[in-house]
Amino acid sequence: MDRMNEGPVDPAGVTAALVGIEVYADGAEYSELPGPARDALRFAEWLRACGVPAENITLLLSPTPDFAEEAVTRAAALGIPVTPASADLVRKTFIELDRTRELLFTYWGGHGVIAPSTMSRHLLLAESIERDPQSMLFDDLRRHLLCEDEEHLGLTRQIFIVDTCGWYLKRREREPVPRRFPQGDLSDKEIDQYFLFASRDGQGAINDAGLGTTEFARQVLGYLHSDLRVLPPDVEELTRRVDRYFSDPARATDVTQTPVSIRHRSYAGSERDLGSARLRERRVLPVAPAHLHDALGRLHQRSTRHVGRFALSKSGIGAHAGLHAINVGYETLDVSAGVPKRAVYATVRHFYDAIPNGRLVVRGAAGSGKTVLAVHLATELLESRAKDEPVPVLLTLVNWRTPPPESRPDGSQAGYDRLVRHFEGWLADQLLKQKLCDDAETARALVDGRWILPVLDGLDEVRIPQEANADGPFGYLVAAIDRYLTAGSGRPAPVVVTVRSTGDDDTRPGPSSACVVEMQRLSVPEIVGALTDGVPGYPTDGHWEDLRADLRLGEASTAARRLDSPWKLVLAVKAVTGPDPQIPVTELVHALVRTGDGADEALHERLLAAFVPAACTDAVVAEPRPPDAPTAVRWLAELARHLGRHASEDLTLSRMWVIAGERRVRAVQAVAHVGIVLFFCVACLLAAVGGPGHALTTAGHLTDGTADLSGATGRRLWAAAAFTAVVTAAAAATGIAHRTWVPVVNRRTRGLRERFEGPKRSRLLLSILSGLEIGGAIGSAFGLGTYLLFGPVAGLVVGGVIGVVLGYGMEAKVGLDRTLSGNFSPAYYWKWDGLGLLAGAATGTLVFWLVDYPPWSGTAFGGAVGFFAAFAIGLISWLRYVIAMTMMKRRDLLPWKVAAFLDWGHRAGVLRVHGVSWQFRHAELQHWLAAQERPPRSRRPSSGRWLRLLERVVPKVE
Repeated sequence: MDRMNEGPVDPAGVTAALVGIEVYADGAEYSELPGPARDALRFAEWLRACGVPAENITLLLSPTPDFAEEAVTRAAALGIPVTPASADLVRKTFIELDRTRELLFTYWGGHGVIAPSTMSRHLLLAESIERDPQSMLFDDLRRHLLCEDEEHLGLTRQIFIVDTCGWYLKRREREPVPRRFPQGDLSDKEIDQYFLFASRDGQGAINDAGLGTTEFARQVLGYLHSDLRVLPPDVEELTRRVDRYFSDPARATDVTQTPVSIRHRSYAGSERDLGSARLRERRVLPVAPAHLHDALGRLHQRSTRHVGRFALSKSGIGAHAGLHAINVGYETLDVSAGVPKRAVYATVRHFYDAIPNGRLVVRGAAGSGKTVLAVHLATELLESRAKDEPVPVLLTLVNWRTPPPESRPDGSQAGYDRLVRHFEGWLADQLLKQKLCDDAETARALVDGRWILPVLDGLDEVRIPQEANADGPFGYLVAAIDRYLTAGSGRPAPVVVTVRSTGDDDTRPGPSSACVVEMQRLSVPEIVGALTDGVPGYPTDGHWEDLRADLRLGEASTAARRLDSPWKLVLAVKAVTGPDPQIPVTELVHALVRTGDGADEALHERLLAAFVPAACTDAVVAEPRPPDAPTAVRWLAELARHLGRHASEDLTLSRMWVIAGERRVRAVQAVAHVGIVLFFCVACLLAAVGGPGHALTTAGHLTDGTADLSGATGRRLWAAAAFTAVVTAAAAATGIAHRTWVPVVNRRTRGLRERFEGPKRSRLLLSILSGLEIGGAIGSAFGLGTYLLFGPVAGLVVGGVIGVVLGYGMEAKVGLDRTLSGNFSPAYYWKWDGLGLLAGAATGTLVFWLVDYPPWSGTAFGGAVGFFAAFAIGLISWLRYVIAMTMMKRRDLLPWKVAAFLDWGHRAGVLRVHGVSWQFRHAELQHWLAAQERPPRSRRPSSGRWLRLLERVVPKVE
């Protein structure tokens, strides 16, 4: 039941608390605010005109000196004494409210802030100073007025007019200290609370010091005076009246203010945000169907880890925390999505919740914080996701595949349907590649049902062929996203896209139904705060005086323009901090304030060149470390060029071998395969002629021509020759093949010795099984070959020693991982090894019976060969990686332990993690590195002789 509309209240049953604070104890931090005390008096005059007794009205004022005397005179004319708006008296007023009355009317005018840590609105008290900001916590007051009062039912209707700003505290500001109210059990009585705030979260309220009032108070009082006799006023009509005024496009100014009304009915917490008429309420959607519950739960968990790894690394600021915490502002560019133009919200989650259907495009200059904002939004959405909401999934658009000709739109609806299916297929494929889903069917069901919220990073990085550009600046991708948003199961399809600014405000950089926001430049105070936090001694060191003086010029500052984004600040701070600064302070300061043609470009080039060397000397970064800065730059430049050649942003271990040259590596691997196989096949040929264990005698007979090759021996020799031909051809084919026929990647390699999740006992069991598989396969192969050559004793000794040493060494020490992803699963490989053993045993039994060998020996021989063959197929990608890394190490292109180097880059802030891959954290740094000239190739004559011999069989392929 809505008690606010039950009917009029006897004016004698009204109690009012009117607070107007214009002067604060700290005049520098909280400046005088002419208007609130004057407006409080105007509300008192309206209440008296409505017949409310003077003794029912408490007037708490902290007026400016020029208004103090007038305030007392005007209040006396109303019969109301002026009470100082001190913290104690304000608190006492609300605690001692007369609960026998029915209606509470409250007005509060003054300064207000929102603490981002709790998202709570604080009303600043007159005693507030910078080092001790005193406040009234609004939610604390509201809840106090909902608590039980055993003696009285009263104050069942409560109206709050809150005329304060809703600015968020800046990063370096202290959070207010609230004066708390006593709390008890919430009343089970029907209590109707109505709040009308002057501004939304993150916005200011327009105060006119000259007229001594605010825009908000003028509109509220204007409505109240239009019907003097109504108590309580029609709050629904009041909301509409105020909303119409502030949402009217005709009055658009540079300052946006969006009043907010909230209703709380009873302690059960019923609440609705009326807000601006332009902001439609988000629909409550049904929960996912039962068959998708588990899949959504797994997707939520994996996406949380995926987003966390993407964001988790240093920002490149050395030992000084702070720069990564800069809360870069943004503002809306259009009203087409229902959000007022130039609306400002400091927390992206609150802003996103106000966007119809959750479609957002974030644009800005390079390094302005677009990706950070998107990742922060995804993190907050994951932390508070309800069952009826889609799961945010972070994807990079550089991996977008241009649709084939048959999937490109031809102007018909069927053509656009094909384009949507292509985009949906790409999304499902990304869910699988990032191991966010276990199977293609589940991934497709989540995409089709719009149960994912794609957070698509880097629309400007998409590489689209020229012939695909006919549909706009971003080709078919933008058209695909647009159609994806309107097609599907009927659920709203949310999306978040980041894109670099084009410099043309009229160009929509994304879906037409999305709200577009622009990242803002850092203000001078934010730059000064970041330098103070990030550079020891900045406020007092004389070397920084020229920069401090330049920044004091405000918007006219040359340095402020050169440090107006988080990336620029990171570059500058990184260059002069740490144990070995790359640029002297005096040189940086001179470059920041110097004017002239080319000064900006020269400074930026100098800072980019200093970034990686500074990361190499960062004392915070743990081992492993690159040997020196020039080497780290050279290795990173090679990786950047590799990405440029392959139109990708992902550095994935399973594909990194192509840097050494695809044909060269495959040819070397084929030669290595054939060499190993021929050794074993020679043993088979000798054993076929002279029997196992007589290799030296048989070789002598073959040399002098006395060997008997007739009858059963001849058949055995032909069988061994056929076996040699087949196995040698298979070895060459698997070595030279483009694909490796094994799972590519399940997750990123990190800590190969800690590959298994779960309890320690479970990990130990898996490690033992892995060691048995590795040792058993390699030991049986070498043992069998030695047995064929030198007999059973030598075979047992060699097979046992090699099996134990390699089984333990490759598993516990090297961490053999045949898919180079940290996902070695003994169960998976034991399955294929078992199938290989059975197939080999069956084949061996039959062949040995045909050539007059005991069938059981064929079973043992074939089983051992099949077991090792299945194991070796899984080893192909690992061996290819080792060959490539060895070749690149010899040519000084990359380190042999490249995974360790990539992990160093992640911790140093140069790289970030995206699913199973690494990516450059800053696109500009990546492009700068790729543009560096490759140094002359260095040769090391004493190393890799066997590899150089193998490389000669293939022409050079760079």
